[in-house]
Amino acid sequence: MTEPSQSEAPLVEALRAYRERHTAAFHTPGHKLGAGAPADLSDALGERFLTADMGIANGLDDTQESGGLLRRAEDLAAQAWGAERAFFVPNGSSGGLQTLVMAVAGPGDEVIVPRNAHKSLLAGLILGGALPVYVEPTVDDDWQVAVNVPLEAFVAAIEAHPRARAVFVTSPSYNGFCADVPGLAAAAHAAGLPLVVDQAWGAHLRFSPALPIDAMAAGADAAVVSVHKLLAGLSQASVVLARGGRIDVDRLRTMVTMLRTTSPLAAIYLSIDAARRQMVEGGEALWGEALRLAALARTRLAATTGIVVLDRDDALRSGSVDFDPVRLTISAADLDLAGYELERRLRADHAVAVEAADAHNIVANITFGDSAGTVDRLVVALETIAADADAGLAERTRARAAAGGAPEAGGGKKAASAASPTLPFFTRLACSPREAFFGPAEALPLSACVGRVSAEMVVPYPPGIPVLGPGEEISAETVGYLAAAARGALVQGPRDLSLATLRVVTRPG
Repeated sequence: MTEPSQSEAPLVEALRAYRERHTAAFHTPGHKLGAGAPADLSDALGERFLTADMGIANGLDDTQESGGLLRRAEDLAAQAWGAERAFFVPNGSSGGLQTLVMAVAGPGDEVIVPRNAHKSLLAGLILGGALPVYVEPTVDDDWQVAVNVPLEAFVAAIEAHPRARAVFVTSPSYNGFCADVPGLAAAAHAAGLPLVVDQAWGAHLRFSPALPIDAMAAGADAAVVSVHKLLAGLSQASVVLARGGRIDVDRLRTMVTMLRTTSPLAAIYLSIDAARRQMVEGGEALWGEALRLAALARTRLAATTGIVVLDRDDALRSGSVDFDPVRLTISAADLDLAGYELERRLRADHAVAVEAADAHNIVANITFGDSAGTVDRLVVALETIAADADAGLAERTRARAAAGGAPEAGGGKKAASAASPTLPFFTRLACSPREAFFGPAEALPLSACVGRVSAEMVVPYPPGIPVLGPGEEISAETVGYLAAAARGALVQGPRDLSLATLRVVTRPG
């Protein structure tokens, strides 16, 4: 077999050949390239898409995968992202992160992880039985978002836990904060440990020198990247990257085959193949334009009364080492608008949908798929909402003055943050997440859970960072936060999604 070239997209080309041969399909799925699909499904997805709905083995390739199409595409991805080996995963970076957790640690093994890790990492700990050594990130008080775990905190954890098997870090964060990955790689390697990076939000970093350094270039031993988040992959398209030495690549391959479906949607893998080629051939120019559009949005919004956008200076002041500027974290707290309300008005009144909203902010992604027109829609919508909210605020102030009342308290992000729920600090791990999750438990009213040990995870979503995990002691601060979160956030994890009750570990006797 010839050495793969980045100009190839072997899976894309295999689908084209499959269609050109007018292949008779006696393999899954049962709709047979759309011929048996319900009319409404064909109308929703398009007949052309349904003809790509097949597997790799028995569809694009034969049942023995003798053409080696998937391995060829994965080798091209490894080369493009600077890894020794790459594995396509069709269940998102969540599946990739769980795979990495169980590839580097087994039951009872310690792994050093940031407390602001995604819920999928915690799920990997529950499934595999490894023990987390949590390190606490700093929190930006104005924006009420987790920033990064300081390098010195990681170093202290490494020194205090000489039997740890790996170090995990999230970079970039959901809001674009970047950790000191080169420094952390050096610290982990000095202790003989692999560094694993959750780079789900950083698949694009490799392809523009104007963006922060990517994980593999920074010295990571393994990483997971979401090709669907900011690149052109279909939803769920992700890649696990690794280099040998500190990572047992053969064990990782085995874990991948254990955890990913044996019937992946070929279209997801094709999209990784095509997105990789697109980035290698033109990523720098594409991201140059996206960066220009993001800067334009920031400039215009900075001139809008009551709207504040998180920028690189904010990130560096908060302790971030670098910042991804294509992530727009936007607040209208100065206008007394919570993030949830800002999202509601954008969607209902302006048909503008954002990535996420919380009690404080909204998050919008800018990519090469945007244009001056789409960015203008976002900015004009926010300008309109801000003008209406500012007028309403002024009217309420005049009405209060006319009635002889005191003026409304000063706004500002700090004032708004003080009035909104504050992220609680981690308390302590009383038992392993696996033991707490699978052990005997009872449901108690939320207010009665202070001092008890949680038996489940509670995850306001997005961004999917657990506020509480199995095995953690529940503090009064955490209960207060969850009581407030229940009034606005979409919560995942607990059996009682209303958070009226919480399952806690049953006490002996």
